[in-house]
This record gives sequence, structure tokens and C-alpha cells, in this order.
Amino acid sequence: MFAVIGSLVMISNHYTLNGIKSRTVGDGQYGTARFATEKEIRETYAHVPYEPEQWRAGKHLPKEQGLVVGYKKKGNSITALVDSGDIHCLMIGAAGVGKTANFLYPNIEYACASGMSFLTTDTKGDLFRNYAGIAKEYYGYRISILDLRNPTRSDGNNILTLVNKYMDEYLKNPENLAAKARAEKYAKITAKTIICSEGASASSYGQNAFFYDAAEGVLATVIMTLSEFIPPDSAGHDKRHIMSVFKLVKELMAPMGKKTGFQVLVDSLPDTHKAGWMATAATSSSDQGMASVMSTVLSRLNSFIDSEQEQVLCYDSPIDAEHFASEKCAIFLIIPEEDPTKHFMAGLMIQNLSRELFSIADANEGKLKKRVVFYCDEFGTMPPFDVLPLFSAGRSRKL
Repeated sequence: MFAVIGSLVMISNHYTLNGIKSRTVGDGQYGTARFATEKEIRETYAHVPYEPEQWRAGKHLPKEQGLVVGYKKKGNSITALVDSGDIHCLMIGAAGVGKTANFLYPNIEYACASGMSFLTTDTKGDLFRNYAGIAKEYYGYRISILDLRNPTRSDGNNILTLVNKYMDEYLKNPENLAAKARAEKYAKITAKTIICSEGASASSYGQNAFFYDAAEGVLATVIMTLSEFIPPDSAGHDKRHIMSVFKLVKELMAPMGKKTGFQVLVDSLPDTHKAGWMATAATSSSDQGMASVMSTVLSRLNSFIDSEQEQVLCYDSPIDAEHFASEKCAIFLIIPEEDPTKHFMAGLMIQNLSRELFSIADANEGKLKKRVVFYCDEFGTMPPFDVLPLFSAGRSRKL
């Protein structure tokens, strides 16, 4: 027994990992990751003199659009390393390490100088206070402040703006079928965004998928008919917004003889009206199935019932997706991190804007005319929403 133990001790002293000679990182045994060389950095990134004072005076404005991912300092001069490729970037850091001050602020300044439209999520209001005025005064940007913390001081954000815009164009010229088609497309985008606001598609609901698919059709029908037929009130105010959609759905659930109000509405539309076709799945189901579909729509719209939020949702935004894609625009979305009931609105606004931008890009040979950026600060505090298209479809469309 002693001989065996002694042999094992002797073997362990001569055959250990300590005897393996260490090698330079990169030859395979420790992996192949490494830092970029100076040559690779020069070839990969555009080197742009970072001169905010000159830029704000309208001088030496950079032409290269992209994301500032680093810098080099020599004396008093700073050179920004700009990645102009179709990339996304994730910044992770503990509180107080400088994610906003040392990364986001320089990027917003560079976005303004290079003419990129951008949206920022802002939980504290710092981005709005520090850069909204600069973007407007020095760089000539159109500014929209969506303040979910203080909605009475916010700009409007009617998510039916583009539906109403193209419906009005069609009503002025009934021969303009392209305008009507765009109104239908944006109505369907809005309906899908609201019904599937938690990030899941209707098909992921399993046996209940029918109700969510049908609910999208019902909501699109209500949006289309409201946009086409509801006139302004006596004071001239446009009543075509999401709160009117909620009220109309609620009223259409009431029985009218042997049918519901919604079925009567659909029956009153011309046979060729697309709004009636969108609701076919719901109107063809049983009375119980129809009631379930309408309840699904109403449950999704319940989230918008808020007297303060109405100040945002019932008024048109100074910036819609088409302005955002073609002009110099900045949207500051202020999210109250202490009030989770408002968080879904941030996801809804980002999701709806991104889908509208995808549609605009598809009509422009698959890319936006210029690069736009979403700076989603404190992204982890927002609820789940359909974010995957932002990473996949967005990247190839200059978003």
C-alpha cells in the first residue's frame, strides 16, 4: 500500500499541467480573441477630428455618419473613431461609470453634426435638458419631446397620424389608390403593434392564436373606418386618435337586434371596402367567438385609459416617421422609471416608429435615405416588445 501511494506521489510531481510551456495568446490553446492592431483600427474606423465648438458654428461638419466607439487624444486635439458600418452597439456598465456622459453625449453631438435623425430614451430627463436646445439652436433640428413623466407638458404622439394623413389624401382624390393603400398598410401596422405589444406574434399564442389574429383584423377595421368617416368636432379638433378607437370598439360591442354593432358596421360598408375584408375572420365566427375577439381588442386598448396620457395620444406629433427618415429630427422619449405603468408606451412608440421606418425603407429600394439611430438608454427597464426586427431588419435598412 505504501509503495502504491509513493508511486502516485512521484507521478503527480512529474506529470502536472505546470510542466506545459506557456504560449502566446492567439495560437489556439487559449482561444483566438485578441485586441485589434493599430493597422486594423485605422482600416476599420473613420478617424474624425472631434470639434463640437467648430460644429456648432457650422464649420468642419463631419460627412461620415456612424457611431463613435472610441477616441484618440494627442495634446489638446481629440480624434473620434467612427464606425460607419451597418452595426448595432451594446454598452453595459455599472451605475456611475459614465455610460451617458462619456458615451451617449458624444454620440448625440456627433449625430447632430453629421445630420442623423435620432430617438433617445431618457429616464431622468438629462438628455432632453442638455441636448434638445443644442440640436435645435445650433444644428437646425426639428425636436419632439414625448414626456411620459409630465404628459401635460409633452408634445403629442397620435399613433394614427400616418393613417389619417394618407386617408385625407385619398378622400381629396379618390383616384389616388396609392394613398389609400398606404393608409391601409399603416392601419395594419398600428393594429399589430397594439395587439402584440408584449413582443410575441399572434401565432405564438397556441390554441388562442385565432383570437389574436382576428383581433388584429378587427382593430385595423375600426381604425380604417374611424379615419375615413369621423369628421372633426364643432371646434375643428380632429377626433381620429386611439382614444376614439377605444370608445368606438366599446360602443360596437353593444347588441343591435340579432347582431352586434360591429357586425352592423361591417355590413354597412361596400362589398369592396378593404376594412370589411380585414374583419372577415371575426364576423365569420360564432357569437361567442366574436365576443371573445372583441374582448381581446378591448383588453389591449385598456392600457391607454389614462387622463394624463390622453394629452399625448390625442394630438398629432410634430414629427412623423416620414419626416424622421428624410429630415434632421430628434425625438426625446422621457420614461418615468419609477412608474412601470408608463413603460409599455415607450416600447409601443419605438415598435410603431421602427415598423413605419421599415415600410418607408422598403419603398425606397430597401434602405432609408439617410441613417437614423435609436439610442435606447436604460433599455433594460422597458417591458418586452418585438425587438428582434430592430436588430435584423433594421440593420440592413440604415436603422
